[in-house]
Amino acid sequence: MSSKKPGRNDPCPCGSGKKYKVCHASEDRARAAPPAAPASSARADLEAAMEVLGDPAVSKLSGALERLAELLTDWGPVPSLRFDVKAFSEHVGKELARLSENADQDASSARRELLVGTVRALGTPAFLEALGAALMSKMSTPGLSAEDRRAIGVGTLLASASKRMGKARPEDIPVLDVVFDVQFREWSARHKELSQKYEALVKGLEEESLSDEAKAALQQARGGDVDALLKYVQEDPELAERIAREAKERAARVEAWLRASTSPAVFSPEEELWLTCALWEPMQALKNLPAGTEPAVRREAVTALMRAVKGALDDDFLAGLLDRLRAKAKDAAADEAVRTAFMDAAIAFEAEPARMTLAALLTARKEAEGRSPEEMVALADLKALTAWTPESFEPYRALLLSMGLPAAAARVQRCQEWLKGHPVTLRPEPA
Repeated sequence: MSSKKPGRNDPCPCGSGKKYKVCHASEDRARAAPPAAPASSARADLEAAMEVLGDPAVSKLSGALERLAELLTDWGPVPSLRFDVKAFSEHVGKELARLSENADQDASSARRELLVGTVRALGTPAFLEALGAALMSKMSTPGLSAEDRRAIGVGTLLASASKRMGKARPEDIPVLDVVFDVQFREWSARHKELSQKYEALVKGLEEESLSDEAKAALQQARGGDVDALLKYVQEDPELAERIAREAKERAARVEAWLRASTSPAVFSPEEELWLTCALWEPMQALKNLPAGTEPAVRREAVTALMRAVKGALDDDFLAGLLDRLRAKAKDAAADEAVRTAFMDAAIAFEAEPARMTLAALLTARKEAEGRSPEEMVALADLKALTAWTPESFEPYRALLLSMGLPAAAARVQRCQEWLKGHPVTLRPEPA
């Protein structure tokens, strides 16, 4: 066909013999039309966000950013919604060490200096572009309120506006402050968990038997300096061996406890569903290996399963699991043996999350129970299906939202996203 556009009454270049206007003119116009505008709902949400940004009442913007921070926390540490984890940890750790040497600096100015330095180092144009795209995609998440979508829209516009403004300083882009605050809280919580982990391990060795140097390192860990304790443990082969032995004995106790018929499930229902979805393929591949399979092939199947377990245990999964186990370990209504078992489980799962997760899945006698009669029915309906699809999980996700469990609903949504590319067939269709 000629590249020159024909007249309306000219013969159509396709050779049909018809006039162009009644043959291919409409198709060519459609192809030449500009891209379709965003969906009306997304456009309305962005317009509402623009009103917030243009409103002289700063309280509306503050409220939107606070809600955005809550949403970011609920969604967990998704890469595009956080600064690079390794770079953030290295930068914050180094800066905190430097700032702590300045005894004359007050906490407020030190925090501001840490924030400014971090967003200048990590809030690059590339990060802002990725952040804006990730927030835009989140606007279509089912179940969001108008307030949620407006807050996400505010974050999206702030992330993309910097590109148009050109030389805007990172510290002057409020959405970067929000990302920093959320990620710094997560980093601090993780740092505290590490401190608690090593403190618990060393406590199990009878603290009064430790040397003065070990006690000093332990005291520093309680103050947040985990590196001091780690360094001491690494330099003391005897202490390292004692900790390793205690960890091994504790893991064996927890595995035996998991196998007992009276022990409760350690996972929540949505965690159990997620692990089933994420591990179904490698578990079936290992299970279906024929008798007499070469050892190398079996090892590869086991390795693939362990790799899948590690991939399924994201930070928010582990944080939620460990928080729940620790809370049960402090439950005054439970007897001492139960509290001790949950504390052992918390330490063992934190020390070896992949191993203990697999042990719980393969040996535990009880499945997670619903938190309400309605949830128990929804779980039973899911487990009665022959196959799982994203659509089959939607009623359960909606139920969790109605129960005021957004984090649990977000985990179910992860299941739905996973099932789009990895459908699960629980059992063959009945004949």
